[in-house]
Amino acid sequence: MPAQVPAPTPAPSTSFRDVPADYWAYEYISGLARFSVISGFPDGTFQPNEPVTRAQFAAILNQAFMSAQPFQVPNERLNATQSSTPTFADVPNDHWAAGYIAKARTAGFLSGYLGNEFKPNQPIPRVQALISIANGLGYQGGSIADLSAYKDADAIPEYARPGITAARAANIVVNYPALDQLVPNRPATRAEVAAFVHRALVNDGRAQPVAATGARWNKAPITTLPTAAAGFSFSADGQRLLALTTDGATLQIWNTQTGALIKEIAAGDQTRFDGAAISKDGTKVAAIAQTSPTNTVELAAWTIEAGQPLWKKTISRAESAIDGGQIAFSHDNQRIITFVNPQQDGASTPQLALWNTANGEAVQSLETSGRFAISPNGQFLAIQIYPNDSSGRVDLWRLNQSGMFEYARTLPPEDVLFWGMDMVFRNDGLLNVLTRSPYDGLLVTWNSQTGARVTSTELPADRSDDAIGLSPDGDSYFFGGQVAGARLGSVRTGEVQDWPHGYRVAFSDRGNYLALMNNNPNEVGSTLPTPSISIYAKTAH
Repeated sequence: MPAQVPAPTPAPSTSFRDVPADYWAYEYISGLARFSVISGFPDGTFQPNEPVTRAQFAAILNQAFMSAQPFQVPNERLNATQSSTPTFADVPNDHWAAGYIAKARTAGFLSGYLGNEFKPNQPIPRVQALISIANGLGYQGGSIADLSAYKDADAIPEYARPGITAARAANIVVNYPALDQLVPNRPATRAEVAAFVHRALVNDGRAQPVAATGARWNKAPITTLPTAAAGFSFSADGQRLLALTTDGATLQIWNTQTGALIKEIAAGDQTRFDGAAISKDGTKVAAIAQTSPTNTVELAAWTIEAGQPLWKKTISRAESAIDGGQIAFSHDNQRIITFVNPQQDGASTPQLALWNTANGEAVQSLETSGRFAISPNGQFLAIQIYPNDSSGRVDLWRLNQSGMFEYARTLPPEDVLFWGMDMVFRNDGLLNVLTRSPYDGLLVTWNSQTGARVTSTELPADRSDDAIGLSPDGDSYFFGGQVAGARLGSVRTGEVQDWPHGYRVAFSDRGNYLALMNNNPNEVGSTLPTPSISIYAKTAH
């Protein structure tokens, strides 16, 4: 019988003498140590570059996902662990990890090999670790074609491609230091497993996103898309970008890594798109469109790969759609949220509504309206309210047990009176609200659950700034204007980088990609480059 390879004995501290603060996975490792998901060795080391055995990986999965307060794993799977579970031939009942392995098997994380063997002492390859988490947590989405972003994509086993695609879409894949190589069949190290698991915890809001040590925005764009856009948005993983052309005639879906145009969808005669969004999994697009001369405002959705319409619904008939229309998918892709502000009989009648992504059926029309943001867990809507005076506020609406949003609270108005507002829910569920006075920016972070102010940070702004953006990772922000130029800043470090031209801005959900339109095509006499969208990446040094 092979020698047992036990789980490491807990160290008394969450810091380890062989994991310095500048180590690339320091924050992942220390974060999981604080949660008691991983631990060190009696000599105070973590041994980050050592391989993880399949038995050790099962133990880590149990601590992270099947502890006293499990998340995401379906209840029926967890309940099934209480019943008798078939054992593996090479995992006797007295094996130190027998219970962990049995639970991980029943919960859908791990399976065995032919001959009913588990091979507990065998190092687990990176590909198996990633698809294990993706399968156990039910991750879906992404496109197999997107795996071409890896130089070693051909090395990914055929059986693992759907799981790796889903893991990539969920942003749990970490490739350090070569970002364009998956190295699927190399044994996963303890540092890499810590990074995979920590990012999965971030997805469920149990951990706050961390930036890899030394991560910084690279001023050289990874791609530049030859198009002028009235608006654009990323898929959750940042691999696809939807651009609405400035004439409102076309939706374009681009591969941000290669610059290839994936699909174009035309509005049709006498119709223009007033707002559009791409689903978080990058498989669908939805748009608000207005048709002349009836001024019928419609909402429609399409599948990207086939370019086929799913459905089309009439929202209203109006004199004109005075607001370009805001539209977004919920993070689980089950709902589409829209905000339009049409004119009817000379009066403004703004509308905010939710729709079923699958069939376009109306889910709810809210008795309020304004620009909005939705939390990653889908539990909160933040809505900017602009009364007739110069003040403004943010209302929070919360999902009730009936699956409908109801008013929860208003954030104290003294912190949201300034103009030039942007807001975004961070990946950890907190709400960031960025406002701008003539000379200063103020970033306030709120706890949506309690309405309590978490932090308040002054940011350098200029009265000419008309491009404002916030990153959902809670760190990056962007200001751009004709006088002060474009600046990309970090809340965490306080660093502000002068940046190339930026007229419109969008961050990816994970905070690792930035899209900038580098010119205003409507600006007369502009000396800036031909309008295009540049894609930038945050990478580790």
